[in-house]
Amino acid sequence: MSENETSLAERLSALVGRIRQRARQHKVAAAGLAAAVLIAPWLVGWIFSARRPGDVVARRGTLTPSVALVGTLAPARSDSYGAAVPGVEVKILWLAEEGTVVGPGDRLIQFDPAPFQKELDTARARAKELTGEADQARLAVQAMALRESEDLQEKRSDAESTERELTTLVNSTAPLTAAESAADVETRERTLDEAQAKLDGLAPFVSQGFVSQEEYRAAVTRRDQAAADLKIARARYAALVHQTNPDLIRRKAEEADGRRYNLKIVEQKNRVEHGQAEAAERVAQARLEEANRQIAEAQSRIGACQVTARAPGLAVYSEVFDKSGERRKVRVGDSVWGGTTVVTLPDLSRMQIEGRVPESQIHLLASGQKARLRLDAFPNLELTGTLKSIGSVGASEKNESRSFPAVVVLDQSDPRFRPGMIGRAAISCASLTNVLYLPIEAVHSDEHGPFVYSVSALGGVSRRAVQLGTSTAQFVEVRGGLDAGDVVRTAGD
Repeated sequence: MSENETSLAERLSALVGRIRQRARQHKVAAAGLAAAVLIAPWLVGWIFSARRPGDVVARRGTLTPSVALVGTLAPARSDSYGAAVPGVEVKILWLAEEGTVVGPGDRLIQFDPAPFQKELDTARARAKELTGEADQARLAVQAMALRESEDLQEKRSDAESTERELTTLVNSTAPLTAAESAADVETRERTLDEAQAKLDGLAPFVSQGFVSQEEYRAAVTRRDQAAADLKIARARYAALVHQTNPDLIRRKAEEADGRRYNLKIVEQKNRVEHGQAEAAERVAQARLEEANRQIAEAQSRIGACQVTARAPGLAVYSEVFDKSGERRKVRVGDSVWGGTTVVTLPDLSRMQIEGRVPESQIHLLASGQKARLRLDAFPNLELTGTLKSIGSVGASEKNESRSFPAVVVLDQSDPRFRPGMIGRAAISCASLTNVLYLPIEAVHSDEHGPFVYSVSALGGVSRRAVQLGTSTAQFVEVRGGLDAGDVVRTAGD
């Protein structure tokens, strides 16, 4: 018995069971029930005679959809190498042979270092000259610092000495001289008093003849001299207190102010001169550092003229435009600008297929899904891989549908693999359980949408619209319009 016949027999058996159950519920006569049971086999035979070989049954089960990806083989990692000096045109002296596999540290490109060697020689000569200038500027700063220190020490010592002299004059010398002058006045006053007293004592005895006129005149002379000395002492004291000492104090104070002012002027002058000398030293040092930077840059450019591989890979030359405007592979003798890629080094130990998938199948994909792969160059070689990424930017196709880039990384590698080979992958998506499905050929579509040719239990065929879901290479999910066990004809009458 065929699969369709088995399914139909199961449906009829279930129908008979329901008839018996209803008969028991409604107490139908046993004769009627027996007749129905007797008719059932005949009915099955009649229905089987109405079936065709192309009829299929909608079933429930598990679907494991897959998404097809066709693309080109490419390295998962590819390093680019070229002139590392921006803004400078350099000449290629040597290239690793294209198609050879190189390892880390192997030489790939040799550019002409002559222009940079000239820059290096010029920078070194300039640095040598500027080194002498920087040394002279540094020594000038040191000499100036010593000279300024001595000058400041002298000016500061003079100012401090004048300050001490002023303090001594105000606190000691002037008061002492004033006191001495006052004491001299007092002495002169006592001398005058004594001379006057003697003169007064002699006066009564002159008329009596006991004191000679000569002795009396001598006493008068002594008194007059004492009076004159007192007058001079008083004048000297007044001049000392009111003029001499104040003048001395004022001049000494002015001298101290002058010394302090000169000290400030010298300090400011030294700061300015020292700042100028230090600025000159910084300028000389900056010029020397610039020359050293130019040396380091020239050395770096010379080092960049020899390009070595950072990782293993297959040497592939880049294309350039020649003077006629034609594209060709780069070669020895060409001059390229800094930043131009000369050799690409794809890593053949890790390959991937880069292709595009339809927008309608994006919802089935997720990074990490497994895939089965084949290469057109090796059709008998079965490979496996993993979906690495799905692009986020779509592009329009010729049929107005949209597609998105997808990348599948191969689990295996082979020295025979080459970038650009055509690869075909079937990405296994998540399984759908307990879904209703039909063979893809049983579903049709027109301007109204998808539909099927449904076969009734009595053999009649009718068109029935259906709602579809996920599909695989052989089956499609039916989300609405059919029930499990419904029969569908692959082609209408």
